[in-house]
Amino acid sequence: MNLSDQLKLVPVQADDQSILFQLMETIYKSAYSEFWEDGGDWYLNLIYNPRQVEKELARSRSHYFFVEWNDQKIGILKYDYPFSPREISIPNAMKLHRLYLHQDSHGKGVAKQLIHHCEAEARRANLDFIWLEAMSKKPQAKRFYEKMGFETIYQYTLSFDLLLPENREIEIMRKRIS
Repeated sequence: MNLSDQLKLVPVQADDQSILFQLMETIYKSAYSEFWEDGGDWYLNLIYNPRQVEKELARSRSHYFFVEWNDQKIGILKYDYPFSPREISIPNAMKLHRLYLHQDSHGKGVAKQLIHHCEAEARRANLDFIWLEAMSKKPQAKRFYEKMGFETIYQYTLSFDLLLPENREIEIMRKRIS
């Protein structure tokens, strides 16, 4: 799916799991390794193991993509709908589940284009909201989402044992789709 001349989304397939894992090992660890006692290894193995990837791909509400910029894989985008968080009801909504981009792609408008894609998809599906979870200790991500029209509506604490206690606060942010 081409979003521009330079940017495209390529669906993740089950046999892409090792590529997905390696990509996320680079991207996730560069952004979040200091949040974890083990540098993020436990989380990467939980989320990107073959069984979990197959399970996520099998869900009809799940849309999972590699993000390619100039034919290079620079990240992932995953959104699910309809989907409401357990912690607070957001009916008729899309969850922007994963948006991770290699740090070399930051500042090029890639994330903005991906948010616009999600908004267009939400409109096509007649959804009312897009929501996401953002780590409280990642202010640059929160500022980006706020700039894109998201607002914090709920905050809670993650219970992952290997996540350092000072990094456990997470915020649910929501944007109304008009």
